[in-house]
Amino acid sequence: MHELAIAQAILDRAKAASERNGGGRVTKIGLRIGEISGVEPDALAFGIEALSKNTPFEGLALEIEQPRRKLRCAACAAEFEPEAFAYACPACQNLSSECIAGNELDVSFIELEDPPCA
Repeated sequence: MHELAIAQAILDRAKAASERNGGGRVTKIGLRIGEISGVEPDALAFGIEALSKNTPFEGLALEIEQPRRKLRCAACAAEFEPEAFAYACPACQNLSSECIAGNELDVSFIELEDPPCA
């Protein structure tokens, strides 16, 4: 379950963001998990929840965006979302294309409360 290692890396990034911003509590993390990224969003959410138990991250909200797979035709530059295993460009029927979306795994934002007063 590589999602657990990814969850830990995300929480490490959130901790660093909190420390850089005066120690404010992390309340929400936004993630972009493409449909062909190889990461299962539910398993990742479960991993974050499990690793957050009894820590300052417990109860943080996750906002997960799941971009669909999108290709760009090498011949005519048309952008399209392929159907199942049909990769031919709908504009020119060329079979050569490059993936331009759907394989993302990004932290899009980390939301923090205002840091405690000194």
